[in-house]
Amino acid sequence: MKNILFTLFLLFTFSMSAQQMAFTTVDFKAKDNSQNNLAELFDKFYGEAKFNSGSILLERLWQGAAKGMSHRMVWIWELDNGGRADEMKEYENEAFWAQMRSHIEEWGEAKSGRILSWHEGDVVEFPYGHIWDIKPADPVAFKKAHDKFVKKAGKMFENKVVGFGTYDVNMPNGATHWVVIGEKGTNGHLSMYNTIEKDYAKEMQEALNSRGEVEFVQDFMIEVLKRYQ
Repeated sequence: MKNILFTLFLLFTFSMSAQQMAFTTVDFKAKDNSQNNLAELFDKFYGEAKFNSGSILLERLWQGAAKGMSHRMVWIWELDNGGRADEMKEYENEAFWAQMRSHIEEWGEAKSGRILSWHEGDVVEFPYGHIWDIKPADPVAFKKAHDKFVKKAGKMFENKVVGFGTYDVNMPNGATHWVVIGEKGTNGHLSMYNTIEKDYAKEMQEALNSRGEVEFVQDFMIEVLKRYQ
């Protein structure tokens, strides 16, 4: 099953266009019954926002969430071209963070890295992302195997976010790379594994044979609550 998962992650590769995309995540533990308030706060400050590039997300940490954290914020941007085009005034930024802190019991870790492959998807229809943190011995071979597999099985991942990238700052438990794929929920992810075993066994085995050694570090699931881009 782990081999199936390792291949799965790398589903649909779209080379990032000319510009390199990056991300930062910050985990936190929200106070009880504060999720709706957080969502309203994000709508208030980001609902009409215009970004130079990328997006900002509010996500709920679901299965496998570590160290008692419940949610996380995610910033995605093009290197050297981040931030809001309609930049917040200083008092607006201070107001956002003051209200944010009022809903947070504890801050967790922050991590940053780059997005090497990305297939855009519908996070409203497929809001649950399964994320694998991994250490491929040969990232180039891994990505090449991924690309080939995805090309052959891409129909299965239509309208689903799929990404592959690096951890460059604060590698979680030593993981150097990550993979994410979106689905409708736990049942959707399990059904996908079943489909691969039944319909794409040959293609999966080819990918396993050519990707190089891969160390599985950890996995977890998130739910996208809000996304602004």
